[in-house]
Amino acid sequence: MSVISNLLNGLVIFGIVKEQQHTPLYYLIGNLAVIDIITNIVVHVMFELRDSVTYRQFMLLIVTMLHFPVILSLTGLVLLSVDRYISVQHAIFYHYTVRGGHVLVAVAGAWVSAGLLCFSPMMGWNCKAMGTSDQLCFLGAVESSYILFMTVLCMTGVCVVVFTNVRVFTVLRRRLTVVGVQEQHQGRVHIHRQKIAAAQKKARSVLLIIVVFLIAWLPFLSWQLTVLVSIHNSWDGLVGINQLFRCVFIIVIGLVPIVNPFVYAFRLPALRRVVWDSLRNGGIFLWRRLVPPQQVHPTSIEMSILTT
Repeated sequence: MSVISNLLNGLVIFGIVKEQQHTPLYYLIGNLAVIDIITNIVVHVMFELRDSVTYRQFMLLIVTMLHFPVILSLTGLVLLSVDRYISVQHAIFYHYTVRGGHVLVAVAGAWVSAGLLCFSPMMGWNCKAMGTSDQLCFLGAVESSYILFMTVLCMTGVCVVVFTNVRVFTVLRRRLTVVGVQEQHQGRVHIHRQKIAAAQKKARSVLLIIVVFLIAWLPFLSWQLTVLVSIHNSWDGLVGINQLFRCVFIIVIGLVPIVNPFVYAFRLPALRRVVWDSLRNGGIFLWRRLVPPQQVHPTSIEMSILTT
């Protein structure tokens, strides 16, 4: 799964670099692809370190390393959703005001904020440094207040993504309805048919984004809430937490980086065309190198002419 994810996201970055697009949307898609690649690298490094650190240090590492790619991915999706919302709801403002530099500043701020928040347990926000009782500790390392803060932060991000995409979908459907009524009243049913089809396709893609996002992120929020409830119930549901964690780990860390390129990047026709043309040309070049065409000697051509 990691290899497939890194290949897909590597193709996304390659397509963006080759197409030389400097628009906010392409910057945000490239940022999400980089986050997905880093997610796979961080997870593998984390599990390689489990035999070289103590149990408490490894538990602290799991919590911070798990939240870091999760918060990064969620902030990347929030920025993408806000960008889409402004481009649809305030198209004139977006076209004349929003530039790639604004997006780069927002992305840099998201990375710095995610790093400070997620690695704060290593800087003192943990049970050992604050003398917290074991009952209010998660895995004997992280305070319950940290889990509560991260849960509220993730819920806020999920609400922002869902709200902005639902608003975009509603606006697109409303515009399609208005255009359809105007064409029927004016007797121009076939005018702007191509634009209407493009808007309908965009509305369906936004609906798909909402569904995929909820399927991927609701289990993670459920796991966070289960941990909070178990902390205050003396860890009665520890077995359920472990089972739910495996499910969440597979979905958020394994499947989401594979799905993101198809949902957010390859739905763009220009990027999809660049990647496909590059893969096709690379395949043709590789085939010609492995199976070079046979060269016909001129004497054999003359002999064939004479015999005919």
